[in-house]
Amino acid sequence: KLERPPTMSPLSLERCAFEFRETATRGVFPTPECLKFGISKGLSLGIVAGAVLVKVPQILRIVSNKSVNGLRVGMFRSEVLSGTVAVVYFVRQRIAIAAYAEIFFILAQNLVILWLIAGYGAGDGGDDGWKGTKTTSKKRTSPSFAKTAFTESIPSALTYVSILTVLCMGDTAISDTALESLYNATTLVLITGRAPQIYANHVNKSTGELSVVSQALMCAGALARIFTTAQEGGGNSMLLGYGIGAGMNCVIFGQMLVFAEKKEKKKTSAGRGKRKTN
Repeated sequence: KLERPPTMSPLSLERCAFEFRETATRGVFPTPECLKFGISKGLSLGIVAGAVLVKVPQILRIVSNKSVNGLRVGMFRSEVLSGTVAVVYFVRQRIAIAAYAEIFFILAQNLVILWLIAGYGAGDGGDDGWKGTKTTSKKRTSPSFAKTAFTESIPSALTYVSILTVLCMGDTAISDTALESLYNATTLVLITGRAPQIYANHVNKSTGELSVVSQALMCAGALARIFTTAQEGGGNSMLLGYGIGAGMNCVIFGQMLVFAEKKEKKKTSAGRGKRKTN
């Protein structure tokens, strides 16, 4: 039977490190608590590591195709807004950075995607993806893209900086109670941002330029974060937010798989029809 030093707390990094060392040297299986603790910490590291590149496939797809067709700008804006509020709230609550470090990387990549949408999706008339809800982008040359992206991004960038400034001013601008209410409201922001994307995918029977790799990573990471949050004593608000986010991410990922399969079947049927005609 494994014995731990009496100075160790019931559950801590030191205790679990001791138990895992005993497992490696003596073959004694760790306690369920430390096993869950180890899995949670491992998943947290994996989530953060994956977040560094989670949106890169999406960015590369947009740049490669020079198109943002099918992307809803509202979804990425909602992720930026909710992520920003979440970071400020977690910092104010003194929550360990390991519980939300991935948000920093996702925020940075979402801002790049919004800049690309501003350049490739703007200026195509009234049904504009940047100013409205639908992206029917034209392919641009590099000088035109850079100028358009910069011009279209200015209002949103100024708005974002203003919001960020107010949030970072501390309780002199926003009280802890008000900030908690804002954080709870981010769940609704995510729903209103992603629901139109899900609906548009369903109507068009296509996910446009959404990257299946990025979406798969988002889905897996969100599901893993639910476990780590519960394991590390996260509040109900955090669990609710991660749960809804995971659900909607996985719905979009499921749509990508379904519509890709249908598209492949159509191609196969079309190819057989051509061979019969010939």
